[in-house]
Amino acid sequence: LFIIGILVISIVSRIQRSLQLRATSVELDETALAFVMADAEHGKVRIIANEPDDGSAREYREKNSDERRFSHIPQRSRTIFLEVHPSDSSDFEEDLIVRGVEMHGYRVLTVRSGNVPNTLAAVLLEIRDITGIVPDIYFQWTEGNPISNMFKFLVTGTGEVAPVTREVLRESEKDVKRRPAVHVS
Repeated sequence: LFIIGILVISIVSRIQRSLQLRATSVELDETALAFVMADAEHGKVRIIANEPDDGSAREYREKNSDERRFSHIPQRSRTIFLEVHPSDSSDFEEDLIVRGVEMHGYRVLTVRSGNVPNTLAAVLLEIRDITGIVPDIYFQWTEGNPISNMFKFLVTGTGEVAPVTREVLRESEKDVKRRPAVHVS
């Protein structure tokens, strides 16, 4: 019974911690800053969340096309990809360094972190604070069983990225008008 109690407390604690911002700081390099400021000058910052795969032109082209089609992003609208490359998920607090790169003609923000949803939320809030524009982020639903995806998130920090990112944003920014918008298709 004691062991079960410890396990329950550990799981509840892990869930609560997973919904808190973990970034102690977020720094955008010169290129990343130029990307977001250029879009802010047009009045809208649209971010496409991308799980890094092979880095091919095809990967970015298909993801861009899918998000524009399924999320109804106008063809002429500017978008920026945001990718979180996995690191040690046991680090509770992190200093995030966001780098801007151009991949096959697409603008991409890259960052290393052990917790994808928390990192996405922290970067979105930083973009809002720097530009004064509340950004929108676009996701595709995670494939697979939602329960196993949530378990995967609790254990590794990956899995149910879109809803957890939205919940971290909701917990971190109470003012709906200042909260980055999460779109899932």
